[in-house]
Amino acid sequence: MQSKVHFYNRTLENEFTRIINLMKELTSHDDLDLLSNRSEITSYDERRVTIKSIQKELAFIKAASNYILTAEVHIPAIDRTISQSSFGSIEQERFQALNQVANIYESPFIHWQDRLFISLPYPIQSNNLNPSFVLDVEISIDQLEEEFRQFAGQSSSGMLWINFDNGWQIPANNRIGLANETNLLYDSISSFQGLKPIKLQGDNYLLATEESRVLSTTLLMYEQEKTVLGPLRLYRVWFWLLSVLSLIVVLFVSFLIYRLIHRPLKVLIRGFKKVEHGDLNVAFNDNRRDEFQYLYRQFNAMVQNLQQMINEVYEQKYRAQHAELRQLQSQINPHFLYNSLFILNRLAKKSKDQVQIDFTKYLSNYFHFLTRNSSSEVPLSEEVAHAKNYVDIQTIRFSHLIQVRFDPLPLAMESILVPRLILQPIVENAYKYGLERRESGARLSISFETNESDALIYIEDNGQHVDGITVQRLQKVLDEFNLSQETTGLINLHRRLVYRFGSEYGITLTMGSECGLKVTVRLPIGSPTS
Repeated sequence: MQSKVHFYNRTLENEFTRIINLMKELTSHDDLDLLSNRSEITSYDERRVTIKSIQKELAFIKAASNYILTAEVHIPAIDRTISQSSFGSIEQERFQALNQVANIYESPFIHWQDRLFISLPYPIQSNNLNPSFVLDVEISIDQLEEEFRQFAGQSSSGMLWINFDNGWQIPANNRIGLANETNLLYDSISSFQGLKPIKLQGDNYLLATEESRVLSTTLLMYEQEKTVLGPLRLYRVWFWLLSVLSLIVVLFVSFLIYRLIHRPLKVLIRGFKKVEHGDLNVAFNDNRRDEFQYLYRQFNAMVQNLQQMINEVYEQKYRAQHAELRQLQSQINPHFLYNSLFILNRLAKKSKDQVQIDFTKYLSNYFHFLTRNSSSEVPLSEEVAHAKNYVDIQTIRFSHLIQVRFDPLPLAMESILVPRLILQPIVENAYKYGLERRESGARLSISFETNESDALIYIEDNGQHVDGITVQRLQKVLDEFNLSQETTGLINLHRRLVYRFGSEYGITLTMGSECGLKVTVRLPIGSPTS
């Protein structure tokens, strides 16, 4: 409202300032000077032409603005009033009312008999002498009221153009009697300029005012408060509705985030904390239909793997402790065993029974190698000596049934470090599964061979007849290297050699020259005792 009042007030100022400037231009017209000061010396024709010229100028001023009802000039020297369309005697009452000395740029309007004029006496006299002429224009109040009504627009709104100094006013849509509340309006305007709420006839109104120092007038516009603020109240209702709806949406989304992300994440974190403190009895329900299903499932798999690994470590630790206990027990028993074998050897020497002497000696060496607590690796010479000692014991047992050929160990192979007990179990396996089942003609051969990079040990028997398919199946079992299979016998020996020297070394099974089993042990030649 205030911006509309400001705009229209400036429009009125510009319009009436333009009218005043046109009037000032006309005051300097030569024809007016001729009629007002030199009319006695002019002829009738000259006077007639001059009057026509002035009427043309007055018609131009009237046509310059819709607010001008008439434009007239009063010339006392000839006692005539000239308008844009007429020529007659001066109306003295009107002339006296319009012949007022005033600052036309501060208070240009004269209100007379409910009519509104802009008057310009020329020249301006400080005394009461008559001027040469008085130029005035009458403002169309009906036109102003019509434009005020159009500008106000709403039936509940109105406008009022008022001059408090001279007490005149031009209302538009004065259905609430605002024009009659002059004192109230004056108090409101004097105490406040701008937009102000007022109460008239029991209703609340908003009053927008702006004073014009150019025209010495005040333009007022009023509107019912509910008409102006009604949309704002509606917007305020919508604002609160949208705010509440937004709050509900935010709370709903927050609840969804908490339910779908935060709460499952807290459950997962609690599960990790339990696992951190050693509680592995944690399992999540993985029936969810979101991304946490994968996380829960993987968490359950992780806990199961941890349980399995812990059980394996516990079992290995138990077995290690059990083996250590067995080893401690085996370290206690040999002392008695050694003493018993030593006494038995002394008794055999007294009886001069060479077989008993050799047998007790072989047994003593055999158990001494098994039970001594030394390094897990020994030179190949000691390992071969232990295997030879075992063969000597078995030779006494099967002296007439099994023929044994045991080649000497090459010097280049003596210093090779090997895991303990890799040859004697192979020889024992040959006796147990091959040679003991033959009633006669059993033969066992143990030989050695070296090349540039490898040391080869051959253990061959002619005990149980095997074919190529059986040998391939046995070799496949060795090559598969499955952790779930039994870890004893040849498989255990092969695994120990692979762990120690690499996958290129170990045990190879082939068919012997006499249809028996031939075991080849491949070792690296470059593994000295140092």
